[in-house]
Amino acid sequence: MRVFKLEKNSENHIGHNIFNMKIEEAKKINCIVINNPVQSNCLCVINHLVCKSTESKNIAHLIIANENKHLNNITAFGSLNIGYEFNKAEADGNLEIDIVNIDKNQEVDILEEHFLIILPGGNVHIKLEEPQEELSLQISLGQQVI
Repeated sequence: MRVFKLEKNSENHIGHNIFNMKIEEAKKINCIVINNPVQSNCLCVINHLVCKSTESKNIAHLIIANENKHLNNITAFGSLNIGYEFNKAEADGNLEIDIVNIDKNQEVDILEEHFLIILPGGNVHIKLEEPQEELSLQISLGQQVI
């Protein structure tokens, strides 16, 4: 396993970078992929993973994924690659670690009281039950060279 979900403690996470991404596509997406590439020499810590849907209420599934997909729509943030897919089907061997309701025009931290550690080769998917054309994502990321 290359992704770990742990409970937060009361410490402040100083020095973490904030990434904002607004997805606006003519074709609806249903899966956001966060990947720490195998060739990365960094351990990535995600403290906050905030989603906002401007279209409708939705349900997001946070999934630790085994497959290392090659995405077409990639944005690099630090060591992470962030992309999205259209009509992605779930692969066998993936582990769902949380389910979160997203209300229309409300920011929701999918991690709430947890944080993720993503080792090189680790993949996290945010799978939406209802595909969206517009979605905002904010990530608070800390990195440590290993």
